[in-house]
Amino acid sequence: MSEISTVPLPGQTAYMEQGLSFGLGFGVYDPLDECDCMGAWQAQLEYFYKDWISGGVSALFFGGDLDRDAMIVYQRYRLNVRFHMASEEFDLYASPLLGFENTSISAFRKQVRGKKTDSEQRQHYWWDDDAEDDKADADSVEVKNDDCQKLFTLDGFSIGLALGGGYDLSDLFGLTGEVHVEYNFTKEFLLNVVPGVAFNLREVWPWAKRTLRSTWISFEVGAQKAFNKDIDGWSNTFFLGIQFGA
Repeated sequence: MSEISTVPLPGQTAYMEQGLSFGLGFGVYDPLDECDCMGAWQAQLEYFYKDWISGGVSALFFGGDLDRDAMIVYQRYRLNVRFHMASEEFDLYASPLLGFENTSISAFRKQVRGKKTDSEQRQHYWWDDDAEDDKADADSVEVKNDDCQKLFTLDGFSIGLALGGGYDLSDLFGLTGEVHVEYNFTKEFLLNVVPGVAFNLREVWPWAKRTLRSTWISFEVGAQKAFNKDIDGWSNTFFLGIQFGA
């Protein structure tokens, strides 16, 4: 395989001047302090038509127990076009995005935790001093759980813009980063910041050096902030992935 300049990019992809890139990542999604972590995976397919433009499609899935009251399955699909400004050591890009989100939240409070009968809820004794405190604590928990579920009210289409790039520190290591803003038609704004590091597996893998244009292993940490929902704090993602370019 002829030598070309490759630079790692966010989302398990890499700048290759021309060719087809496929990436796959597995990790963890950590919504908020009061929410449970969930498993996640994402995939990216991108075609480099010219050295200055590429287009691709990506998919993100995660699911699990959101909190003690609900389970969630979240799917996101994106189409993107990237406009590149590249050299042998770095690549910078701007990318408009078109996305589609689908969220399924299943409440299982009755099945798992059980629900008190009306008589049990009304029954109160004079020696039970903690009844009101317990109710206040329960109300506080409900508010926190509502914040968890507010993160996943995105459904339908979204549009956005991403600015990012990658830099080759050496023949073996690189840095990646991206900032993108999205608007979902549920009237929600999202800000994402995704830094990462990458290792050039192709340089130490003879088979990949003979047959592939690029092969990178990457680790990314993402931070996401939701606006317009009165939610405090940032949610985080952690992905370990691999990219193949042909």
